[in-house]
Amino acid sequence: MNKNIFFTAFVAMTFASLLNTNAQNNSERATRRQEMQARMTENLVKELKLTDDQKAKFDPIYTNYLKELAALRQDQTQNRSEQRNQNELTDAEATAKLQEVFTHQEQQIKLSQQRLDVQKKYCAELSSVLTPQQLLRVFQPQQNRFRQGGRQGNRGERGGGFGGPRGGGFGGPAGEF
Repeated sequence: MNKNIFFTAFVAMTFASLLNTNAQNNSERATRRQEMQARMTENLVKELKLTDDQKAKFDPIYTNYLKELAALRQDQTQNRSEQRNQNELTDAEATAKLQEVFTHQEQQIKLSQQRLDVQKKYCAELSSVLTPQQLLRVFQPQQNRFRQGGRQGNRGERGGGFGGPRGGGFGGPAGEF
């Protein structure tokens, strides 16, 4: 009897510990995401050379824009289905899997359209704050924005793509594959 009580208590404590750890990880992840968004916004403000008045108007709009895009990415992640070895499928399973592929592609198209709608919405909002040239730098893909700004790769002054200060890794010293 005592063994059962001890085992039950042990399982309950382990489960509670796992829940607490997961909650902490989610909290830390959210904090890191917010810090990263703040750094991205600050870097963009510097790159665009915004005045203090423009910055004050730009920050809340751009923060909301990033939040909406993050929500779309989260929806996209939740819509991904698990992959199965296609060699082991029956004909009926393969047909169902094919239908899942089409459904997934349709969801991707809908998410792309939602992203485009969010971008257009925030472009219109920011057009009262930024010049057309600044708007272009905000909404063009990030890798293109940095290349046109005279820096190679997305790490610029640190010397390379995913390879860090000394290059290597993905991208090497010039940020190329």
